[in-house]
Amino acid sequence: MNHHDTNPEYFRNKSKRDYIRKTQEIIQKEGRESVSIRRIAREMHCSSANLYCHFQNRQELIYYAELIRHASFVHRLNEAEKNWKNIWDFYVGIWDCYCREAFRNPDAYDLLFLQAQTDTFKNAVSEYYSLFPEAFLESSEVFGGLLTQKDFMARDFEACRKCVEAGALEEADAQRLNRLVCYQYQGYLKSILDSPLTEENMDLKVRQFIDDVDWIVMHLAKDLKGYRGYGK
Repeated sequence: MNHHDTNPEYFRNKSKRDYIRKTQEIIQKEGRESVSIRRIAREMHCSSANLYCHFQNRQELIYYAELIRHASFVHRLNEAEKNWKNIWDFYVGIWDCYCREAFRNPDAYDLLFLQAQTDTFKNAVSEYYSLFPEAFLESSEVFGGLLTQKDFMARDFEACRKCVEAGALEEADAQRLNRLVCYQYQGYLKSILDSPLTEENMDLKVRQFIDDVDWIVMHLAKDLKGYRGYGK
């Protein structure tokens, strides 16, 4: 008789949250390449079939685990918001916070926001915060609306809409701002994936990106609302 047949724990399904937590632990200690469905099952004393009840495959499991990256982004947003004075500080400040996390963790942010744009992952962020509500406690209602948008460009477009609502941007220019900044970001991230940044030039690259965003804003803004550039 297989020893699993006498072990009731082996067939007891853990929660989706439990599997995500275990995966996050492995990624933190050993990296993403060390994660496998079989290993998670073995370490949690269950069947691999239990994990497949919650995740279609290893990629989806890793995607959910990497969503923990949102927590540090949200924390950075809340700290930065204290110094924002107008709507353009809000718009460019979100990008500043985002890039400071993304440029430091390019593989994870590429997976979370660019690679995973299929229907499989579109509800993942909302579900993650329902599984880990404590990760969302810091987030304001505005940030919450941005973070739970279902794709990368839609998140930025929500911020562009806020600029329109504030009278700082023509509605006709919202899509252009959205498109220019998002495509610019994708170009930056690809270059960083190809040639990772050192800690010494991380701030320089973020500043370069933000200066480029500022240039776009200065050319598209209907009303700068006294804005002279992020942090200036």
